[in-house]
Amino acid sequence: MPSLTPAPLAVALFLPDLGDRPGRRVAVDLAHRLLRAGAAVDVVAPMGGGPLRAALDPAIGQIDLAKRHAATSVLALARVVAERQHGLLAAPREAGWIARAALWLARSDAPMVALAGDAAADFAAIRAAAPRWD
Repeated sequence: MPSLTPAPLAVALFLPDLGDRPGRRVAVDLAHRLLRAGAAVDVVAPMGGGPLRAALDPAIGQIDLAKRHAATSVLALARVVAERQHGLLAAPREAGWIARAALWLARSDAPMVALAGDAAADFAAIRAAAPRWD
C-alpha cells in the first residue's frame, strides 16, 4: 500500500566548489537550515572535496560530479537532476546559467533559484519558489 504521507521537498544546491569562502559557507548554512525545515537536501559540486565538505551534516546528500570546473558540469548536473527528480535547484548567481542549462537538458519543470549569498534571503526565496512545502 503506498504511503499517504507526501515525500519531502527535494532540493539540490549546486555549488561551483566547496572552498572555504563566505558565499560557500552561507550555502552550507542554507543546506542545514533546509534540512532542519524538513527538506531533503543534496549538495552537488563539480569536485566533491574541499574544506567545507566536512561541515556538511551526514543527512545532507553529497554528490560529486567528477568534473574539474563548474562550466564543464552541465551534462553531469542534468543527469543528476533527471535521476533524482529534485523539486528545486538552487545555485549561486555566477553559476545560474549552468543550473538553467541543466534543468533544460533534464527536461525538468523544477524551478531554479539564484542564491544571493544571504542565508535568510536565500531560504525565503527557496520557500517562495518551492512547488510544495510540507
